[in-house]
Amino acid sequence: MKLPTNPLQGRRILVTRAAEQAAEFTEQLHQRGAVVVECPTIQLEPPEAWTNVDAAIHDLSSFDWLILTSVNGVRFFFTRLQELGSGIHDLQSCKVCAVGPKTAEALLELGITPDLMPEQFTGEGVVAAFQGVDLQGKRILFPKADGARELIPQQLRSMGAEVIDPVAYRNIIPQALPDAARQALGQHQLAAVVFSSPSTVRNLAALVGGVTQLQTMLSDLAVASIGPVTTKACQELGLSVAVEPEQATLDSLTNALEQYFARLE
Repeated sequence: MKLPTNPLQGRRILVTRAAEQAAEFTEQLHQRGAVVVECPTIQLEPPEAWTNVDAAIHDLSSFDWLILTSVNGVRFFFTRLQELGSGIHDLQSCKVCAVGPKTAEALLELGITPDLMPEQFTGEGVVAAFQGVDLQGKRILFPKADGARELIPQQLRSMGAEVIDPVAYRNIIPQALPDAARQALGQHQLAAVVFSSPSTVRNLAALVGGVTQLQTMLSDLAVASIGPVTTKACQELGLSVAVEPEQATLDSLTNALEQYFARLE
């Protein structure tokens, strides 16, 4: 009798998330037997200046909604809130929209229960979630990553809201890839690479020396993307995405990877 095997057992998977973000996802993959090669392509940093965030925090009582689209947004925004001597009590008159279960979980750990969570964990999902909300004359605070898409501010403004969207953190490209990651890529020792945002794809291309080099290095492995926006970034660089979960979460991505390799057995 053939014993059941884990489809990820022994497979080497490159994880491109920022070092401080990768631990939980790496542990999920380890538990399923994968060998993880950590390759942070993003380094998270505060904004070059806090001026715009600080101005919004000092005026927090004037906002009707706070939108947070990532755990990083929660971490950087609320750390700055505390540094300025403010706290969650200053959000009493403000409703909170959390994009994705991990963002909601990070807020719950701070004692904040989100008032709204989109069904789809994308900018389009946020816009759809607000379709049933009267935003005429409402003020919305959207602390964002540097380089974030303009979709949410533009669409919510068109629905009558005043949107203040200061940069709360930056995604910086690290100076170089870890030696183990560069070797695994160069010697084609990987079964899959996981991209969790458009920045992870573009930054990896820059770190390996350009789009052509990226395509060569990833030509014989499965490219996994967390969702449609990241998939589009992959395709723009000439990559074919083999794995994309229905929901843009790391849990769903892990399951989708497992299902992909199960079909190959």
